[in-house]
Amino acid sequence: MMRIVHLSDLHFGAHDPALIAPLIDAVGRARPDLTVISGDFAQRGTRPQWQQAEAFLNALPGPQLSIPGNHDIPHYNPLLRAFAPYARFRRATGGPDEPVWRNPRVVVAGINTADRWQWMRGKVSTPHIEGLGRAFEGAGNRHRIAVMHHPLEHAAVTVDPLMRGADDLMQALPGMGVRLVLSGHIHVSHIAPFRDDPGILFVQNGTSLSTRLRGEANVFLLLELEGQNLRVTRHYATPRGFVAAAPESWFLEGGVWLHAAPRAARAQLPR
Repeated sequence: MMRIVHLSDLHFGAHDPALIAPLIDAVGRARPDLTVISGDFAQRGTRPQWQQAEAFLNALPGPQLSIPGNHDIPHYNPLLRAFAPYARFRRATGGPDEPVWRNPRVVVAGINTADRWQWMRGKVSTPHIEGLGRAFEGAGNRHRIAVMHHPLEHAAVTVDPLMRGADDLMQALPGMGVRLVLSGHIHVSHIAPFRDDPGILFVQNGTSLSTRLRGEANVFLLLELEGQNLRVTRHYATPRGFVAAAPESWFLEGGVWLHAAPRAARAQLPR
């Protein structure tokens, strides 16, 4: 079984400090094979915020795969934003902004959808899509998982337009053999097949540490993947630490993701 912890939207500088230790503890207890962080480590991309993010990452179990979000680009330093927008990200995470991680079960590849020239809306271009395709070459029978900050579909809530190039990337993913897409940005979790392609499961995490909530408590996801079966468990912040909600079970049948049981009503989830 492959165990992946999915964190997103930490927003150091606009985070709840009381959640840091419980989150580190909960991720450690989840015993992940890989921890994925899908962007927005910092609130304004400042050096102190990145130092906090780096200390947090150093406390998490490895290995890790991180991609930047729109908040991670320096907000107050126009020269750095123009000429080295991901320098602080790379220093803190220790990796490229479009990383690839492989083991005998999966290939996980990140794509950088942040746009240095805009604040919120993301962007994906042909070189990004081609690079993602190369990352999955030779994957064979392994599951192919794509990670990006901005979502490819409006789900849960709509806060701004879809990123530019979203349709092009969505159309390219089936040809790459991608079955799972992990993203963040919206601060609300969502798990469902894409409306335009039910053969790809859309796993959107909420915010793991930010104080900017949109009707859902701080959350991280645990994905347990074995063969054609996937179990996703939301872990919500409570006064007792991060507590697991009822897991959702999915399975691939005939190239389509199907839900194994009726989905829990959102009203039953912690707020």
